[in-house]
Amino acid sequence: MPGKIVNHFRILLAQKATKQQQNIALMDVQRETGIAWSTLNSWANNQLTRYDASVIMALCEYFDCQVGDLLIFEKQY
Repeated sequence: MPGKIVNHFRILLAQKATKQQQNIALMDVQRETGIAWSTLNSWANNQLTRYDASVIMALCEYFDCQVGDLLIFEKQY
């Protein structure tokens, strides 16, 4: 069986919120990254079918992480 790509957007967002000791809404992420709210919502709900390089770069910069921290390949058996 093929695997699937999942993202750790919610995990990274929760870690950033904990580090900053405040809640972070998608609107806050939108304001700081310039990424459309609908795109962020798709990331937050793991409902992506395509991955835009500019969005990945903006999220990696926002979360101060590497692509491998954001996107994970899960094998399905």
